[in-house]
Amino acid sequence: MRKPVNCTHPARFSSFCCCSELDYDLLQAAVASTDSNNLYIDDGLDGFPSFGFRPGSEVKQPYRLYLPEKLPAEFTLVATFKPTSFRTSYLFAVLNPFETVVQLGIRISDGPGTNQNVSLVYANSDLHSHSEEVAKFTVPKLTKKWSKIVIRVSTTDVTLYLNCHEMAKQRVTRIPLELVFDTASTLYIAQAGPHIQEKYDVST
Repeated sequence: MRKPVNCTHPARFSSFCCCSELDYDLLQAAVASTDSNNLYIDDGLDGFPSFGFRPGSEVKQPYRLYLPEKLPAEFTLVATFKPTSFRTSYLFAVLNPFETVVQLGIRISDGPGTNQNVSLVYANSDLHSHSEEVAKFTVPKLTKKWSKIVIRVSTTDVTLYLNCHEMAKQRVTRIPLELVFDTASTLYIAQAGPHIQEKYDVST
């Protein structure tokens, strides 16, 4: 079992990767984006640069440019971010070709009281007709401050770390254990496509 991913990454989104044996930097999709009107560079955590997303931003790329064809049974997601509203949103989402099912993503939503939920969305679009939140964790509100989350996925459970502290672990059943993306799947950053939407709000 690997140790938690180092929480001192620099970088609204500062660092964002999918880690298994190799690291995949999903924010490279933003680097390649041509949406210069709604995507901008801002000051991030510890003074390092970050990506900001205005309402209406659209960062989408073929998933295969940034992720492997098959996700291994055990992997880790790392994200550093600063939302400015409580609005339900996706930090990122890999959608099936019809853009109706999130195959892999991190979703932030309202929780009980002033808390919020962090969810791992994971689904085989050949077996599921809708997105599946396989693990949901309640955390203190995340708005208007930088937060660093690590979601570690093993064959039997999902563990959430917030700002380098283990928050909770949940036993889960994932079918399949190794997720194979459709060759025509699309990676979205800061939303989940035109049908699901739930756009991440980092406007000031």
